[in-house]
Amino acid sequence: MRIVLPFMMLLMFIGPASAVEISDFFSDFTSSDVTVSSGEDFRGRAVFELLYEGRTVESHEVPITVGAGGAVTRVIIWEKKPQQDYYTARVSIYNDNQVLASSTYQVSYGTVSLPSFHVVDFSPTNSGAKLLLRPFNPSVVDIKVQLLDNSDIIYEKANDDTSLTTNIEITTPWTFLLTDNKKYTVRAKIFTHRLYAAPLINTYVANFTATEDVEILPEDVEVDEYGASVTLRGKSQVPFDGFIVVKARNRTTNETQVYRQQVEEILTSGKEDTAGVVWRGLTPGTYDVEILIENRGIATLDRYETVLRIPEYSAVTATPPAQGVPGFHAPLFTAILLIAMLLAAARRLKGE
Repeated sequence: MRIVLPFMMLLMFIGPASAVEISDFFSDFTSSDVTVSSGEDFRGRAVFELLYEGRTVESHEVPITVGAGGAVTRVIIWEKKPQQDYYTARVSIYNDNQVLASSTYQVSYGTVSLPSFHVVDFSPTNSGAKLLLRPFNPSVVDIKVQLLDNSDIIYEKANDDTSLTTNIEITTPWTFLLTDNKKYTVRAKIFTHRLYAAPLINTYVANFTATEDVEILPEDVEVDEYGASVTLRGKSQVPFDGFIVVKARNRTTNETQVYRQQVEEILTSGKEDTAGVVWRGLTPGTYDVEILIENRGIATLDRYETVLRIPEYSAVTATPPAQGVPGFHAPLFTAILLIAMLLAAARRLKGE
């Protein structure tokens, strides 16, 4: 009893162990991420710091909310350019002003952290992301492409055990809808396999602003004397719900007729629809025709131009029949005359 009582008092003095843990932490000089797990509902904040010789060079703070028994990952992008080869990254998890957990990661910059490949192109768009790698030496890598909304990873696609022997392009289409005019960050986290060491990790970041995007398929445009039709294809995961506007300007009179038609389908990446207009009040003549694709904000997303000629059709007039022998038509009379001449010639030959 004399042993148990002091031990219980010691536990009470120390207090219960924190339910919040840092299960993973990484940083290079491009970005940093932390994964926090908790045994109970937790709402707090994560403070990321980049240190050089104990001095804070840059810091970011993001909120963290974790459900009981769950885990969450937060990502930040470093903004300052490195001036030294080595730094220390640190993340601390706070509940109000109390530090519940902390972790550090050694950051290398320059030749000490160069991978065996070069990122030739990293281009995120409204429909997906393209990553083009050119290897210096053959290697095997794991690639994670992450779409970020502020510090949240809202989508991640992994390409494991990718062989880099020649140039390789990794495409990651977005399979969900994006918010119009919202800025997104795309992050590529690449793990280079090493035989006797942990993987070398490098991250790359690019940004884009999601917008509506649609194109006219030129080979499917039809413009004639009856009207105009056009096939559209969506190029964005921001839904397009707009119009085609057709303008026909008479070259002689300079008068312009404008026709506007709603596109029936709501278009996203790869989806197609055909819309058209019928001319009303378009007189014969030569016209410059312009086809515009407009969204509901009256912004033009694509255009197509061509020339149209509507001919004048003359009235059909009746031709009066030729005068001749009543009851006979000229072709029939000619045929009878030819037959009679042939018969007469035949009789003369027979008489001779």
